[in-house]
Amino acid sequence: MESRKSVWSKAWILSLVILLAVIPVAVYAALTKSTTIDVIDAWQKVGPATLVVGNADSVASSYDAVLYVEIALDSNAQSGVDVMIEVSYADDEWVELISFKGTAETAAATTLNDAAATAGDTTITLTDATTGDFDVPGRKWFIQDGTVANSEAVRTVVNATHTVTLCQDLIRSHADSLIVTDRVDDWVISIPMSVAYVRTLINNTDADAQIHFTTRISKTTGL
Repeated sequence: MESRKSVWSKAWILSLVILLAVIPVAVYAALTKSTTIDVIDAWQKVGPATLVVGNADSVASSYDAVLYVEIALDSNAQSGVDVMIEVSYADDEWVELISFKGTAETAAATTLNDAAATAGDTTITLTDATTGDFDVPGRKWFIQDGTVANSEAVRTVVNATHTVTLCQDLIRSHADSLIVTDRVDDWVISIPMSVAYVRTLINNTDADAQIHFTTRISKTTGL
């Protein structure tokens, strides 16, 4: 017959095994990520020889933040746009986190020839998709909307007789005859967790060419 001490010892070990089995399940169930994405700077024009200071955005309450920057060239020769990402602890005393330069290129331009370029469409017809690189698979290009903030960047899958299949459906509807250009640069920047604010500076040093830019941010606000 087992001693009382032996029985208690076995019971304790069994309880410990059950506890260790349950704890990981409980911890795993609690790890539900909450992520939001916001536009910081809507699409906007930056004229030649112009510096634009983007909006400041608070990341103080996020565990992780990722900044998305897009720059679209126009059809004038561009010497390369300077981009500076600045961070701050209190929307003041800004310092540079990282800086880089966009593509130096003369983008090709054509126009929409699509009376039904509607949000949700996965194809769009151009006047001449073979001008420049609109017909090159993987090329990211720009639809300059009459309301500039409603512009958008799209990416080519394939072209067939000037009707381009897109990697993603259109976010917005666009009027016929809008200008499109065939170069959009993009970058993704991880923002350190200790940062409280972030903003983007766009310095278009070219004396002749305008550009358009936008920034967005995604934040993990809960675990």
